[in-house]
Amino acid sequence: MNIALVEDDGCAASTIIEYSKKYSTQYGAELNVTRFADAESFLENYRHSTYSIVLMDIDLPKINGLEAARQLRYVDKSVVLIFVTKMAQYAQKGYEVNAQDFIVKPVNYADFCLKIKKAINIARSRENNLVLIPSGSGFFRLSTDKIIYVEVMGHQLKYQLVDGALEVRGTLASVEKNLAGKGFLRCSNCYLVNSRFINSVSGYDLDVGGYILKISHPRHRRFVEELMKLYSGGG
Repeated sequence: MNIALVEDDGCAASTIIEYSKKYSTQYGAELNVTRFADAESFLENYRHSTYSIVLMDIDLPKINGLEAARQLRYVDKSVVLIFVTKMAQYAQKGYEVNAQDFIVKPVNYADFCLKIKKAINIARSRENNLVLIPSGSGFFRLSTDKIIYVEVMGHQLKYQLVDGALEVRGTLASVEKNLAGKGFLRCSNCYLVNSRFINSVSGYDLDVGGYILKISHPRHRRFVEELMKLYSGGG
C-alpha cells in the first residue's frame, strides 16, 4: 500500500513514518510512505495509480493543504485523502474535497492505527472498481462507482460523474470493452449507463442518476432483459 505524506514538519513526518513501519510489522500490511515537504513537489510529481492513500497536512507553505487537495481532485477523484493537522476546525472543510477523515496533531499511535486501517480498507475496495481512461498521451484513473453514464458525440466521449464531468476522445465501443463486467449497459448507440444509478425505466425513458436518457427502439428489449439479469444476480 503506497502512501504519499505531504508534511513540511520534519518531526511530524518522522513520527508518521515510524508509526507506518510499526503498523506494517504489527498487522502484516506493508505501508510504503513517500514524504513530500510541500504541496508543490507533491502535485508536480503526482502520478495516477502510484498512491492509494494521501496524508495531507493543512498548514503547508505557499499552497495550503486544502488548496492542494482541490488541485489533487482535478486529476484524481478516487485516491483516499486524510488530513493530518493541528487545525481541526479547518479539517471539517474536508467534505469539499472528499476527504475521508482527519488525524489531529500531535498524532498518537492508537488514532493513527484506527484511521489508517479504515483508509486501507476503503482504498482496497476502490481499487477493485478502478478503471483507466485513456486521454491523449496519458490517462485518468476513475472509480466506476462515480461514473453515472458515458455519452459519445462524434469522436468525443463525455463521462458524466457524480461530481462533475470528464471529456476525452474515443469510441463508445472501446469504453464498453473497458467497462465489461462492471455493471454497465448500452441503452442506445449514444449512451452506456451504470446500472447502479438506474432509478426507473418508463417506456423508452430511462432515469439514471436523475438524468433522463432515451432507450433506443432496437435495444429496448435486450436492455431490459440485461438489466433484469443484473438485478436478479445473474449478470
